[in-house]
Amino acid sequence: MKKGIVLLCALLVLASSVSLGAKKPPKSNKSAVGNNRFSLGIGMEVADYISPANKKVTTFKTPVSFGPRFTFWYNPNSSVAVGADLGSHAFSSKTDASAPAINTYNVLYAAVVAYKFNNGYILKEDAAVSPYLFAKLQGSWAETPLYKESVHGFGIPIGAGINFKIANNIALNVNGGYSFAVKNANDHIFFGAGIMVDLGKGKELAEDTVAAVVAKPIDTDGDGIYDIDDACPTVAGLAQFNGCPDTDGDGIEDSKDDCPTVPGLVEFNGCPDRDGDGIIDAKDACPDVKGIAKFGGCPDPDRDGDGIINEKDKCPDVAGSFIAQGCPDKDGDGVMDNEDKCPEVAGPASNKGCPEVKEEVKKRLAFAARNIQFETGKATIKPVSFKILDEVASILKEYPYYDVNVDGHTDNVGDDAKNLKLSQDRAAAAVTYLTGKGIAASRLVSAGYGETKPVGDNKTAAGRASNRRVEFNLIFR
Repeated sequence: MKKGIVLLCALLVLASSVSLGAKKPPKSNKSAVGNNRFSLGIGMEVADYISPANKKVTTFKTPVSFGPRFTFWYNPNSSVAVGADLGSHAFSSKTDASAPAINTYNVLYAAVVAYKFNNGYILKEDAAVSPYLFAKLQGSWAETPLYKESVHGFGIPIGAGINFKIANNIALNVNGGYSFAVKNANDHIFFGAGIMVDLGKGKELAEDTVAAVVAKPIDTDGDGIYDIDDACPTVAGLAQFNGCPDTDGDGIEDSKDDCPTVPGLVEFNGCPDRDGDGIIDAKDACPDVKGIAKFGGCPDPDRDGDGIINEKDKCPDVAGSFIAQGCPDKDGDGVMDNEDKCPEVAGPASNKGCPEVKEEVKKRLAFAARNIQFETGKATIKPVSFKILDEVASILKEYPYYDVNVDGHTDNVGDDAKNLKLSQDRAAAAVTYLTGKGIAASRLVSAGYGETKPVGDNKTAAGRASNRRVEFNLIFR
């Protein structure tokens, strides 16, 4: 019960220091240690484990334990220090007078919290004598003397200390207290002495001085630039322009900006040019479309110069004719060249710009188809038909934009399969002749239909003669 009360009081005292210690360390070289950011201590410590065990003071009658102790403090403010320390206690004992002494030791490691009285509230921060209270959470390790077994323990030491200044940031340290065992440890009384130093070079505390009365500079426009340095002291502005304004924020101060309320470009003295045609918007009749100065900033209304304005010109960048809606038309037939299958020869739009086959030509082809003669039962063309085929070749050369289907036909006399084969061979023979006269084979397609497409009555000699034929059918590409 007593241990609990003591521990509670110690923790309350140390906890209260956190709320009180609001000041940072003053870094004074007039005070004892504990007022720089870090402090380091080294010393010796004696411990009495016998008196607490016997519940009576026998310290001066019984050998005590002793050993070194190293301490590190971090001083976040003038009241509190937190840190760690490391120490050891050596033991020497005899079980009886005839037995040799048993020497052993332990290792102690702890986290430390200290409350310093020279914090500006209780004592002056530069006091040469600096008392403090402390509490630790301490772990321990030791070996049993006989069995050499490792034992880990835990305890809570509390106590007090004093730092006596002996030089700048160097102090003689004395401390003492009582350690309450929690687990695998023994209560003990301890006393220590050593040296403690502040790390880092301290600075003298600033002495109180009477503040000089300084006239406050005037900033009439409230732009953060004092009137003495402000080129425009009555109008809020920017430091980069010595206090003068840039209303539209385009990086050009208003006094040099021809358009101070509209963001613009340096090359146009602060005026905008939205379409980038080099003509400021205020003088541009078409400010959102790139144009030409002679047209008031608007685009050239007739770019190809063919007399047809761009809006009505289907080919605004290439000169053309009115009849072809502004597009080129070499043959003048009203069909623009890019849609004219015969751009060099005039022809109606219904025939894609190519001339239509004359009725006279159609009649000549029909006459040729009826009068080409072959050897009986063969695909051999009779010489009397050469002149007719020469005329067909001449017509095809006259109309190079037409292809030709060459179709062979027979009467119904004889075997059907033979008639079909014969019609195909005769059509092919006509194609061969025409290619020999310079007509491209790609323009000629032959086919045979035998007796399947009669044009006359196969019951009469005249009808059968008309059915034995080769037809030439012009096809527009």
